[in-house]
Amino acid sequence: MTQMILRLNYQTFFDGKETLIELLKPLDKDDLLRAVSYFVNRSKTEKNAITTINNWFSDNDVKSELISRIRSNGSILNIFSSLKLLNYILERDENTTEAIDKNEFELRLFKAYLLLNSEQDTTEESGQKKLPKDDDERIIASLLTLSYHDYDIQNYILHEVFLSQLIKSIEYFQFIEQHSILKNHLILFLDKYKCSNWQEWIYKLLNIIIPVLGHNNDTYSEIRLEADDSLETNTLFLSLFSVPIEYTELPDFTTIRSNPLQKVNDHTFLVINKLFLIERIFKSVIFEFSLKINKEVSEEFRIRDFRSIYCDFFSEQVLLYQTIWKCFPSNSKYQKFKGEDFKSQGYSSEPDFYIRFKNKILLFESKDVILKGEEKISRDYSILSKGLKDKFLKVEKDGKTSKKAILQIIENIKRVFDEYYKKIDVSYNTDYVKVYPVLVIHDRQFDTPELNRLLNKWFREELDSTFDTNQKKQIKNLTIINIDTLIIYQEHFFKRGEYGLEILIDKYQAFAKPTFSTNYEKNIENYMNTSISFSAFVGNIFDKTDFKETPSFIESYIKKLNIPTVD
Repeated sequence: MTQMILRLNYQTFFDGKETLIELLKPLDKDDLLRAVSYFVNRSKTEKNAITTINNWFSDNDVKSELISRIRSNGSILNIFSSLKLLNYILERDENTTEAIDKNEFELRLFKAYLLLNSEQDTTEESGQKKLPKDDDERIIASLLTLSYHDYDIQNYILHEVFLSQLIKSIEYFQFIEQHSILKNHLILFLDKYKCSNWQEWIYKLLNIIIPVLGHNNDTYSEIRLEADDSLETNTLFLSLFSVPIEYTELPDFTTIRSNPLQKVNDHTFLVINKLFLIERIFKSVIFEFSLKINKEVSEEFRIRDFRSIYCDFFSEQVLLYQTIWKCFPSNSKYQKFKGEDFKSQGYSSEPDFYIRFKNKILLFESKDVILKGEEKISRDYSILSKGLKDKFLKVEKDGKTSKKAILQIIENIKRVFDEYYKKIDVSYNTDYVKVYPVLVIHDRQFDTPELNRLLNKWFREELDSTFDTNQKKQIKNLTIINIDTLIIYQEHFFKRGEYGLEILIDKYQAFAKPTFSTNYEKNIENYMNTSISFSAFVGNIFDKTDFKETPSFIESYIKKLNIPTVD
């Protein structure tokens, strides 16, 4: 269920005009990092302001006074303010030498945190004044601007994120191992980390990272290394997560995403953010090869555009192809065609993946993109919607239109009705075919509630100029699916029955249509509930089954690591 919680701010408790810089200047940076890392851990679950105050302060008189000022109990801790504060501390150069007592430290930090909450309120109020006038889009816009900035960093299941990161890392190493042009890259990489093969590299990394998953969220997390023969190697591994990386497009909280670990000393690393640390497993491997190894390898072996190797050959031709293939049974009832199959027959602008089962055709378009950080956190619908249109609808410049995912899917739907792909598949009746348009995304920000509703609105509007009334009835609504959802639940989709992918898509689209009554509060609740993503919908269904257990296919990936057993 999608919920909105009242966020308490500076004005709830205090008068005056203090500033973040003034409040934090006398506070020790290391003490701040530990304290705010704790806030990050607690932001996901601690939604009661009174609980927060009781946990925050040591002085009972201060607790009582502050609690008495609360008129409507809401929340103080939230992931956005926690990360904003953390970001400020990490980017602060100077450190204090002043002696501050515990009570003053707690109060100054509390005020600083509340100022960031007030800043959020000001930004949101400004954004809500700029909503479109169209009633349908206004509701979508309002909810998106209130949730898009932090949904992905607030709503996640850490062990599922970890599993998908691990699987993608293993697939990537296998990809590198199988391509001769990357042979010298792999040799240099393994030599750098003193590993005989990539399986050993992952095994060593997991020995350091897995314990973090079980760390107690009631305090901050640290990784402490033993002063033994492995210290140098382990420190090198952790340096992967504590040095900046370069992004093709800067995301939100770049500093923290780039540095989810903070080195305290040679033996100790502070975990700044568990989610960003786990998400860096796969990303760190990618950036290590593209930005370091590719520059350090002998010039004759360097690849001019390493990212294109990743996007064109791994992201689509390995990760996407293999994952979707495994979501459907391997028999003649299911006609499966990869994008490369279309290209080999001389077609261009083809779907990334095509599946037909009887009269059902699923068209997949994959987009491994993100919004720029300033777009994502803007809470301004004009900025947010333009960023989304540029990624998924079209870009218009100098009188020219560059078609993006939605228009590309529509073009391929038209080709299905025109039987354009005769060399691939014509064994269907265009009068009865049902087309399922699927947009596969690779970042959890696109799982934000209401986003599927907005992109589908644009999709249906574009259909009007291309298809007749009967054809539009044969075209299902657009469904956004996260690649990680396909990875984690692939064996369950494969089993079919009520959990076949297109069957769940039908259930999701039926669920996503809100019903209305004369009860206003119920209508609001119902609308909010139906705004969730396909990934959240599937997760809710599988919560009621044993499908949330670790997938059995994970065993095959574990075997690939050749992990040594202990007698």
